[in-house]
Amino acid sequence: MKSDQEIMQRIRAAINDCTKGIDAAPSLQYQIARKAKGEERVVKKISASAILVITLVIVSMTAALAAGLGLFGELAQNPRGDSRLSEVEKVADPIGLEWTTEDGITIRIEQAYYEGNRVFISYRKSGDWTSTVLHDGAPEGVSTWDWVEENMIVAQTMISDEPERQKAFLQLDGHDRRWIECTDKGLLDGLSLADGTYLDIIGGDNIVQEDGSVIGWKECEIPEDCLQETLTFQAMLYRNHSIMYQDGTTYRQSSEKGENTIFEFTLTQNNDLTRLKGSGNGPNYTAVAELISGHIDLRGRITVTCPDAWIQVYKTWENPDQIDMIEDWYLYFNGEMISENGLQGVGVNGENQLMFEVMFDAMDDLTGITLVPVYQNHQPHMEEAITLNIE
Repeated sequence: MKSDQEIMQRIRAAINDCTKGIDAAPSLQYQIARKAKGEERVVKKISASAILVITLVIVSMTAALAAGLGLFGELAQNPRGDSRLSEVEKVADPIGLEWTTEDGITIRIEQAYYEGNRVFISYRKSGDWTSTVLHDGAPEGVSTWDWVEENMIVAQTMISDEPERQKAFLQLDGHDRRWIECTDKGLLDGLSLADGTYLDIIGGDNIVQEDGSVIGWKECEIPEDCLQETLTFQAMLYRNHSIMYQDGTTYRQSSEKGENTIFEFTLTQNNDLTRLKGSGNGPNYTAVAELISGHIDLRGRITVTCPDAWIQVYKTWENPDQIDMIEDWYLYFNGEMISENGLQGVGVNGENQLMFEVMFDAMDDLTGITLVPVYQNHQPHMEEAITLNIE
């Protein structure tokens, strides 16, 4: 059980996360930043709905701490949390591996889970993992710039969760020559296998805490030809030193990479998966849906064989002829819609095929599931529903 003081610290952090959007809203951020320099007083109001959200976050965070949830469970309570993390919490292994590097960075992998072709981890990072020093004038001794961008002002285009970095960003406003010296130490987005195979990240987040530490999670995909019952994974800590220079409306950046540190852990695969398949058609297309249901989610692909005109729209992202075509898929259970937010991406798959990638929350009952196409009018076409059957 957490102490009252620890619980209150977590509640304060939850409130900070919840109200962060008020300061960082894209439409208000730079107006607020300019006013904060003393030009005029800024009064920010919290709406009744925001207060309700804060109250709910306090209640849920207190309950999570009292229940002794792991880090996945804690992250699930955060307003930025993925809805699937509550399910990951139920099945994840309590790894509890911790490493401290010579330069004082502590990485702790709290939990991990290996299901099918994906691996999930939750982690904590603490120590002197970032520094930001703001300078006036132009930097000396930089021979080459890795990135030069005209008509770009950092104060108007970049945002950081790290308070000191964000404060420095707002000083790079193009009015005077200024530059930032930055040092960052953190986990690479993806993971790797022991043989060096890189595992792309397909989900995740990291959240800076009130005490300056970071909590986060990652979801990475494993190539099919690398799958084994037991795999050793690697998380890698990078080190990076950068110079960010704003010269009027021109931005320049030079970066230097330091040494990487590898942390290893081994997991056993859960392969308790259910495969579903279905097919359907419409006036001028045919479709085949193949999804996999595990403990975490229901995900897969819908391959649509369609007219070339549809392909050209997705290749060019232009539809001058206003072709009425499939843009989305909704999930139904026994005739009732349960999700309209499952689409992850659309891509061209060959000369006359589109590939829709979908992902929905896990379901206990997999009978009576259908996928319904949604056209440009944003209305589901129930008569073209694809029934998913367990293979």
